[in-house]
Amino acid sequence: MNTVKLFVLPVLLCCSINLFAQENKAEGKLLEDDIIENAAEKVDNADISIDTYQENITYLLQNPININKSGYFELRNCGLFTEIQIRDLLKHIEVFGPLLNIYELQTIASFSIEDINRIKPFIKLDGTALNTVPFQKKLYLGDYQYFFRISRYVEVQDGFIEDSTGVANYAGDNYRIYSRFRYNYQNNLSYGITMEKDAGEAIFGPTQPYGFDYYSMHFFKKGTGLFRSMALGDYEVRIGQGLVMWSGFGIGKSVYPVAIRRAGAVLDSYTSTNENRFMRGVGVTMGLQNWQVTVFGSHKAVDANISLIDTVSDEIIQVSSIDESGLHRTENELEKKNAIQETVGGFDATYYKGQFNAGIAGIYYQLSSPLSPPTEPYEMYDFAGNKLFNASLHYNYLWRNLLFFGETAMSDNMKAATLNGLIIPVDPKVDLAVLYRYFSPEYQSLYAQTFSEGALPQNEQGMYMGVEVKPKRGWKLSGYIDLYKNPWLEYRTDGPAYGTDFLGQLSWQPSRAFETYIRYKHEISDRNLSSSYLEDDPVMHILTNVEKTNIRWHADYDVNKSLTLKSRIEFTLYDENAGFPEKGYLAFQDFNYHPLSSPFSFATRFAIFNTDSYNARIYAYETEVLYAYSIIGLSGKGTRAYLLVTYSPFKWLDIWARVSNTWYTGEELLGSGDNTFPGNTRSDVKLQCRVKW
Repeated sequence: MNTVKLFVLPVLLCCSINLFAQENKAEGKLLEDDIIENAAEKVDNADISIDTYQENITYLLQNPININKSGYFELRNCGLFTEIQIRDLLKHIEVFGPLLNIYELQTIASFSIEDINRIKPFIKLDGTALNTVPFQKKLYLGDYQYFFRISRYVEVQDGFIEDSTGVANYAGDNYRIYSRFRYNYQNNLSYGITMEKDAGEAIFGPTQPYGFDYYSMHFFKKGTGLFRSMALGDYEVRIGQGLVMWSGFGIGKSVYPVAIRRAGAVLDSYTSTNENRFMRGVGVTMGLQNWQVTVFGSHKAVDANISLIDTVSDEIIQVSSIDESGLHRTENELEKKNAIQETVGGFDATYYKGQFNAGIAGIYYQLSSPLSPPTEPYEMYDFAGNKLFNASLHYNYLWRNLLFFGETAMSDNMKAATLNGLIIPVDPKVDLAVLYRYFSPEYQSLYAQTFSEGALPQNEQGMYMGVEVKPKRGWKLSGYIDLYKNPWLEYRTDGPAYGTDFLGQLSWQPSRAFETYIRYKHEISDRNLSSSYLEDDPVMHILTNVEKTNIRWHADYDVNKSLTLKSRIEFTLYDENAGFPEKGYLAFQDFNYHPLSSPFSFATRFAIFNTDSYNARIYAYETEVLYAYSIIGLSGKGTRAYLLVTYSPFKWLDIWARVSNTWYTGEELLGSGDNTFPGNTRSDVKLQCRVKW
C-alpha cells in the first residue's frame, strides 16, 4: 500500500472485538485483541478505560459517517483515515465531485483495497447533513439505550465471611452491578448517566448513603460553526501526543508497528467506569478562522492515602499518594474515598494551515491537601505539593507523503519531556515509523499518558523503529524494535537501566475466511536480582538482565457466515538469572456461532495453561458482553473455559448471559488476604440486558 496504515482505527477496532461479532458481520479480518492484551500486561490488568472507544466505534457502525459531506475535522476526529488519506480524499471531491460508489476510493492513490474493506462498514456516501437538523430535535430524535449488568464470583472470598461478631471485612455483598442510560444523536449529541458498584461495596446504608458507589453524568455536543464541541459533566481531554494530558485509552507499542501517532478530538464524552482518569466540569472547543481553541475546567473529589490529619478538626493536612483503585469495600478503603479535592484548568490552542498544524497547551492543577515528599530513592523526583503547572508545544506536518509529529512539554520545575516521530511510506509495499523520546527524571505530570515503556513520561529515553512489509498479496511482515534506558532509579531497579523490546510477526491471509500468524516477542531489561537468588537481603540490590520471550501461533477461520473458529498456542520463557528459566504455555480453542436466522448466538472457549510461575503468566483477551472486556493473565497449571450466550428476541431487546471457570491443579487456596478464594476454582457469572428505542 502506498500510504501509512490507519493510525487510530486499529485501536478502536481492537477495542470492539466482540461488538462486531454481536452487532455486525463486517467484511475482512478487521479486529485485533492484541493491543488490549499488551496494554493490560503493561498495567498488570488494571482498568484501561476502553469503554468510550468501544461505544464510539459501535455507534459509528450503526451510523456511518458521510464522507461526501464531512470536512477535515470530522474526517480526522472519526479516527478512520490517515492524514494523507484525508488530504487526498478532500482534494478528489473538490476536483471530481462527490463519490458515487465506495470503491471509487480505489482511484485515490492513498487508498488500497484493504483500506477500503476496513472502513467500508463505517462510511456512507449520502444522507442528511447534521447542521440542517434543528438543535431541539437533536435532543430527542436520536437513539436511546438502557443497560443493566449484574455479575459475581460463585465462590465466596474471605472478605465476605462474617467473624464471630457477625461482621465481615467487606461492607457490601458479592455482586458487581452496572447500570447506564445513554441518548445519542448520530454521534453528534449525547447525554446519559452511568452507575456502578464493585463487589464488596454497599448500596445505600451508612457507607454508601447515596446508593451506588460511582455516578457519572455527561452532556456532549459537536458542532461545525464557532462552537466545535461542548462538554458538560464528565468528559475526556486529549492533547498532542499525551505529554501533558491524555485521559482514556491510548495506543502504545503493538502489532500495528506504524500506528504510533495519537490523534483525535481534544474533547470527548466520558462513559467509562474508571473512577479517576476523567475531567468533571465544563469544556468548550471553538473554531476561530484557522485556530481551534479548547478551554476546560474540572473539579472533583479524588481518593487518597492520608498521611497526616488534624485530630481536632479532622482536616486532612497531607496525603502520601492518590489512590486509583476505585474500590471502597473495607474501612481502610472507605477512609480514602473522596479524601481530597482536585481542581484542573487548562487550554489548547492549535493553528491549522494546509497540511500543517501546531498548538500550545497549558494545564494547572491544584489539590486541596498536598502530596507528601517521597521517601524512597526511586521516587525522589515525583511530584510533591499541591500545585502543578504543565505546558507544551505540539505539531503535525504532512510534507508530500512524510508525516512529522511530536510534542515537547515542561513542568513548572523547568524540566522537560519531548517526543518526536516520523512516519514514512518508503515503498508501495513498505511503511516505516521512527520515534525518539526523552523524558527527564524530574519531569512531573498527573494526567499524562503517551508512547512510552513506563506508565508515565518520566525518567526514560528511547528510540523506536517500526516497519510493515507486504511482499505479495495475502502476506504481511511487521515488527518493531525499541531501545530505551532509564537514567534514574525505578521501582525494583536500584540504578540506571537499559532495555530492548523486539516484536516480529508474519501473517498470511489467503482469503477473507482464513487468517493465521506467527509472532515472536522478546524483551530484555535491567532489574534488581530477586532475593531468592541471594543469601542476604542487601540494602542496594544487584542489577541483572531479565529476559521474557513469547512465541505465538494463532489462526482465525470463518467456516461459514455463522461459525468462526479461533485457535492459539503460545509459549513463554522468563529468565532472570541466565540459567534458571521459568517456562509456560497456553493453548485455547474458540467457537463463535452467530446464526443469521436465529435470535440466539454463542461464543465459547476452552483453554489449558501451565506456567512455572507468575512471572511466566500469559494474557488472553476473551469475548465479553457488550461494552465489557476481559483480559485474563493465566499462571500456574489448570484449565479455563467460558460460555457467552446472546439472545435478541426483539429489535429493542438484547440479553447476554456469561459463565466462566478457571480450575487450578493442586491449589488449595487462590488469591490472598480478603481476596482469597476457597478451593482450587474461580467461577464468574454475569447477566446483562439492553433495551433500546
